[in-house]
Amino acid sequence: MGKVVSFINMKGGVGKTTLAVNVGYTLSKMFNKEVILIDMDPQMNATQYTLKEDQIEAILKEPKKSIYGILSEEYNLPSVTQTNDTSNEINPIFEISENFDLIPSHLKVMAINLDESPYRLRQYINDTLRDSYDIVIIDSPPTISSYTKVSLLASDMYVVPMKTDFLSFFGLPLLESYIERIKREFGKDIDFLGIILTMVRQDWRIYRTVKEKLMQQSRWSSKLFSAELKYRTVVARALSPEERESRSQYILDLGDNELKEQIVQIVREILRRGRL
Repeated sequence: MGKVVSFINMKGGVGKTTLAVNVGYTLSKMFNKEVILIDMDPQMNATQYTLKEDQIEAILKEPKKSIYGILSEEYNLPSVTQTNDTSNEINPIFEISENFDLIPSHLKVMAINLDESPYRLRQYINDTLRDSYDIVIIDSPPTISSYTKVSLLASDMYVVPMKTDFLSFFGLPLLESYIERIKREFGKDIDFLGIILTMVRQDWRIYRTVKEKLMQQSRWSSKLFSAELKYRTVVARALSPEERESRSQYILDLGDNELKEQIVQIVREILRRGRL
């Protein structure tokens, strides 16, 4: 039965989506895992990272082919369909590459009151995805919100991608506090796999300072991944329309051997820590 891993940070611009997408792609390509990525962010960053323009246009025109179809009471989840009429059923899964699929996001998600049905995503994952995939990755929005809560309630474990700056460092206790509150309020057990440093520039003093502060606190040092992902402009360039159309936007396919080794080591550590 598949496991669900959320990628979560309350701060944007930390490379969270880049990491989530590339971990999923690497799991499927290098480790022969069946993986599906769920884009829970209304900004649709993971969706834009992985899909072609015509696919995104089609999703925007037909919201039920997205996470909106899963979260909205407007549509029937497969497990609760009571009639032979399938016109209102959803089918939001897109194949990205072999063993790697996506459930895209949609702007209309912002119109849903997620507090009314916080377990709807979990229900869909349990009934539809767990038996078909080894790993379900949820890319949650860079904020503390109902989207984050719904993602956590559907998850078995979570990782925190983190940029080495002071705002990210001081935000860690706030994020931890929020997750602990969710766990208590809903009686949910969610494992914290650890902190993955992203967009790393080892020659910058702030990197050394923040990492040293993490290592000085036992609650963070034990959670800090040994594998890190360096900053490279080639990763940003890979998101151009031309690269995405040719499907060469993933770290494994960029021709940067150091980056490739880093994403592989990050994935190995996720597999080991999560016993996946």
